[in-house]
Amino acid sequence: MNAQAGPVEDPPRYIGRRRMFEDETPVAWQVMPQHAPVGAADGSDIGTSESLLADLDEDIFHGIVMKRKQDGEKVEIPARRITRITTRRVITDLTASEAESLAPYRER
Repeated sequence: MNAQAGPVEDPPRYIGRRRMFEDETPVAWQVMPQHAPVGAADGSDIGTSESLLADLDEDIFHGIVMKRKQDGEKVEIPARRITRITTRRVITDLTASEAESLAPYRER
């Protein structure tokens, strides 16, 4: 007899090539959740959001600092690679291998 440990969630839905988390609310970059999961284009977890890279006075978003899941290294993800920010996660167009090869973040 097989018993399930808990409820089974429906997988996220896809629309075209973009992953849509229909149950999550999109938010502006200014309110990105800190320490939220960061996802690759295929939905895999590649790290956690650590901080914003932005000029708040000029309202310019440059990207985020992510703590990479693979090795704990802090790396920079440029804004152009971030496809969506929700109340629960950050979604990128990066592949897992691209995330592994991101340059370390250097505070300026």
